[in-house]
Order: sequence, then structure tokens, then C-alpha cells
Amino acid sequence: MIRRKSSRWLILFVASSPWLFSAPKASSDGDQNSSLDLAALSNVDKAELVEVLRLKTELGDQVWPGLSRIDIPVILYNERSEFLVGKAKPPSPWQVVKGDSFLGRSYYRRPAENPQAFAVAVGTLWAGSGGTLELMNRKIPFRLSREFHVVIILHEVFHAFQATLAPQRFAKAMGVYKSEGKYPYKDPPFSAAWNSEGEALADALKATEEAAVYGLAQKFLDIRDARRRQIALDQELISYERELEWLEGLAKYAEVRFYELAASLASEAAYANYRSGHPFWPADLARLRRNLGLQEGDLRFYLSGLAQARLLDRLCPGWKSKGFEDKVNLEDSLRAAILPD
Repeated sequence: MIRRKSSRWLILFVASSPWLFSAPKASSDGDQNSSLDLAALSNVDKAELVEVLRLKTELGDQVWPGLSRIDIPVILYNERSEFLVGKAKPPSPWQVVKGDSFLGRSYYRRPAENPQAFAVAVGTLWAGSGGTLELMNRKIPFRLSREFHVVIILHEVFHAFQATLAPQRFAKAMGVYKSEGKYPYKDPPFSAAWNSEGEALADALKATEEAAVYGLAQKFLDIRDARRRQIALDQELISYERELEWLEGLAKYAEVRFYELAASLASEAAYANYRSGHPFWPADLARLRRNLGLQEGDLRFYLSGLAQARLLDRLCPGWKSKGFEDKVNLEDSLRAAILPD
């Protein structure tokens, strides 16, 4: 199943978080306007790919066990071409980019006929795929910072990690999109209950006392259970919620953790360009708290999954050891953390 990830989540984030981005300015950095430029990676593209690989190697295991050590190819695409690094001799229609290299090795291109911001199969491997910084900056009203763009690409790399380590689970999660049209997004009481879930999650994340965290996590689960009972949500749509929280919530979690970990090292020269603190969190926390039930399509699951994963970091630090198992989902892991055997 091929799915093109919507860019709505990024547009929404940009609109509510302009301080993360620099204002438009005249610059040749990353400009790729000529046909020749569009047929090869720019120096800016290469520098960003180096940074993606560096963060994955240096910080990946802190984000998710095993992420640093697994080889995952990366694809960057512009209007004309997709470029693949980290995979030797990929199948047709990939072709060597002649007269150029990346880190001393050949890299590959193919026409950008249907580029995906997601995990993309390349032969028997999965690659994380996303648009170039220059391409994305033409689609949004602010200039995206290079550091933010790097972790956006790492979000897609994490999807490839999911597909590689848990292929059956990944296929199951992709398969639930067939149920999207049945999901009662527009039902007012249903949306209101989602808002209450988001508020409980946000409060739990902000709480400092252990008892309050446990109590608010339980409140979230109670509201969720009541919402499903009230509308008699069937197992197909319950699975829709759980699988998208696993798929997109965990990738969003990885994206945020990469930035946070890099920011925590900002005193080191190699990480000096990353902002300190939690640069993603204020806007995400506000949407989680105020209007989770108004998020369209799969957008709410990015936030609800992210929030549950962050709670699990506090309540059950070893939760990731089973996080990719076929029948494990975030909400049940949270239940187990609150009421251990």
C-alpha cells in the first residue's frame, strides 16, 4: 500500500510556531532553480544528510534502542528528482548520479514522479524519504530552520525503522487507513471527548508529583473508554486509533526527542545551532490541551501517540523493549504502567 503523507501537520505547526523559523531572506543557500541543480544534490542537501546521519548515529539509541546501529537509506527529493544515499546498486529506475558523490560514494537518482514523505521501499530495504529544505521552504510561509528540517527527515527515517524491525506491524498500521472514511471525526460529542482526552494527557505531562501523573493518566484512559462506549465504537475503529498512534505518534515522538537531545548538548560546538529547551512542545501541548478533537485526519494521533509515549518514559522507562511487538499498543502499555501486575 502506497500512502503519501499529508503536509498538513507541518503547515499547522508552522502557523502556530513561527518563532521556530527564520524570516524569508535573500540567499543562495540551497537554491536549486536550474535544471542542472535539480539533477544532483546541492551542497546544502549534502550537509543536511550528513547531519541526519550524525544525529542518528550519536543520538539514535537514546531515542529508541537499536536505531543508531541499523543502516537505513535516506531519500531527499525536489521537484524533479529523488536522490538516494546509503544503498549500493538499487534496482531500476534508480541510476547513478554521474560526476558527483556523497561522502566519497556514489548516490542515485530517479525521476520524482510520486515522491513520498514517509518510508519508501528500495528493493528489500526501507528508506526514510522527505523533501529538500529548499522545496519545503517554498511550501510554507516561513523559512524552515535547517535543524528542524533535519529532525523532520529523522521522523521519516523512524518510519523506515518501524518498517524494517516490525514489518507485520507496519503493514497492519498502514492497512487501517482503509477505515478512515468510517471514523466519526465530525461527531460533536465524540470530538468533545477527544478534547477532554487531550486535556488530561496535557495535564499529566505537566504534572510534577508522581501521584498526580498516575491519576491524570488514568483519567485519560477513563475518558477514552467512555468515549468509545458512548458511540459504540467497533473494534475496527479502535484498531484504527491504536495503530495510527503507534505509526505516527511514535515517529513524532522520535522527531521531538532527537531535537531535545541535540538541544541538551547545545553547549558543544557540534550542537550549537540547536535551541535549548523544548522547542516543539509549547504549540503541540497547546493543541493537545485545547483542541485535540478538532485535528483533521490522522493529525490527532500524532499528538495523542506522542503524549502517551512521553508519559511511558516517566511511568515505565523500559516500555520500548516491547514497543514494536504486534499486539502491543500505547494505551495498553499505559494501563499496565498504572496498574502493574
